[in-house]
Amino acid sequence: MTTFILNNEQIETNQPSGMVMADFIRYHQCLTGTKLGCREGDCGACTVLVGELRDGKLVYESMTSCLMPLGNAEGKHIVTVEGVNLRKNLNIAQQAMVDEGGTQCGICTPGFIVSLCGFVLSDHPKIVENAINAVAGNICRCTGYKSIERAIGHIVTKLQEKDALPPLAWLIENEFLPSYFTGIQERLEAIEPKAQPEITENTVFVGGGTDLYVQRPAQMLPAEIVHLYNRTDLKG
Repeated sequence: MTTFILNNEQIETNQPSGMVMADFIRYHQCLTGTKLGCREGDCGACTVLVGELRDGKLVYESMTSCLMPLGNAEGKHIVTVEGVNLRKNLNIAQQAMVDEGGTQCGICTPGFIVSLCGFVLSDHPKIVENAINAVAGNICRCTGYKSIERAIGHIVTKLQEKDALPPLAWLIENEFLPSYFTGIQERLEAIEPKAQPEITENTVFVGGGTDLYVQRPAQMLPAEIVHLYNRTDLKG
């Protein structure tokens, strides 16, 4: 059983932990805003945000879901493009892309939006250079990048208006993110840690999936996997 929060919904699933997150999102949750392009982690169309607790703080990173095993989502907050939608309006990043014509065919656009939402959630200084770096893993074949850069300029300009409110509260009030983000840390803290499965002669150890899921994703579905990505004792 893998337990995590997907956008605003807590998920408990017995799907194989070796399934890639992109397939789970699209084919088991019908969240088709996450696009599949290269399946090699290069194009960024499948980008999601992954929020995890680190030293009592909720930290978000953008990741390519085509190379992320489902088991690595344990105890985390996974955010797709549907998860950054507001109830009525487009969020600031979405509106900026519309205003500057930053999309054509639209396959890459969800990945750009998710990566930019990751930027606004990050602690990095809110300057154009850092925003462009945040979408360095997102490729657009149609639009050319100048319209996207102009959209980024609008986002950064809006971020300069930040007042004394806590960062997350300000981002929600100013329509960068939906309001449910405020309760995510408390909900993640309530998820009980899972015991590691027993190691057998058939165990496959999986950390990330950068090369593994390019070469043999189908073989990971039935595999007996021990996921090492969340093992802090192996990071040093």
